[in-house]
Amino acid sequence: MIVVRRPAELLLVTQPDHAQFAAQLLALRRLDGLGDHPRRDDILFAVREHDNGWREADSVPHLDERARPLDFRDVPPGLRQEVWLRGVLRYSESHPHAALLIAEHARRLHQDRSGDGWPGFLLHLDSLRTELAETSGAQEAAVAEDYDFLEWADAAALAALGVWPRFSLRLGRGEERAGALHLEPFPLAGSTHFEIACRRVPDRAYDGIRDLAATLAESRWGTVRVRVLPW
Repeated sequence: MIVVRRPAELLLVTQPDHAQFAAQLLALRRLDGLGDHPRRDDILFAVREHDNGWREADSVPHLDERARPLDFRDVPPGLRQEVWLRGVLRYSESHPHAALLIAEHARRLHQDRSGDGWPGFLLHLDSLRTELAETSGAQEAAVAEDYDFLEWADAAALAALGVWPRFSLRLGRGEERAGALHLEPFPLAGSTHFEIACRRVPDRAYDGIRDLAATLAESRWGTVRVRVLPW
């Protein structure tokens, strides 16, 4: 779950909803030949599903050490490893190239971690990447090229929520400013608005999982409106 702090409240955005926004944003990108890219469908599928392993985790309330909703950045190693292995395996047969890009994402996110089962996780992930590359027939250069799109879309979607308020990547830079995402170079045909699904809950300590679960059950789904503009 992505937890965004606002005055007196928390915005809770599931990882799959964040990924859906990332795919919507990337689908409108008019730079770098994505429009007629031979693997466009696989790239967009990978972006839309790059956080699919979080579905199960986001469906169950979790609390951090301060008794507030647990942000994805604070998830313990065991659960995080479970999430990413599930995310890679879910589409390994039906969409091997997309699964390979998701595995590449998982590898790059965690490549510098050690202890807490990370060495074994990374070895398993490398094995899966090799199998998926053989199945999909993808060359290393193609994986790197396609992953650039996923990396950009993920960073831009996180920046729009203020989770990563400023980023600079090979494909450009972006910054969140008061509810608007500013990008350079500007990749869209024109400025536009997006809506990201979310729930709003009070910013307080919760009296256990049941308290948070009851609050979530009473909280209506809403949206965060994001305007995307040139830098």
